Amino acid sequence: MRRILALGCLLVCVVAPALAQDAAPTAFSHRIAPGKIAEECLKIEAGRVVDYRFDADAQVDFNIHYHRGKEVFYPVKVGQTTRQETAFTPSNTEQYCLMWSNKTQQPVIVEGILTRR
Repeated sequence: MRRILALGCLLVCVVAPALAQDAAPTAFSHRIAPGKIAEECLKIEAGRVVDYRFDADAQVDFNIHYHRGKEVFYPVKVGQTTRQETAFTPSNTEQYCLMWSNKTQQPVIVEGILTRR
């Protein structure tokens, strides 16, 4: 009985707050100069879902990528968009970066939210 109570306390006191912290949405905002990029990078475990949404006030190229040595892998690539709202579920654990590229001659504002599930 004491083991069950101890396990229950472990779940409530240690694991639950960590899960709740991950689930909290993270807002971001970037002002991207002409010809430059902005990134939001985070470690995502294999099979873990990350919801992302962003709006840009002009067209940007968007991708989700990770580096392995000198190679760069792009599980998501979208050209010239002003809005995306979807979920990403990686097949392997990596440090992933969501990246926006401004190919215009004016600064671009990108704002959005990331939420881990």
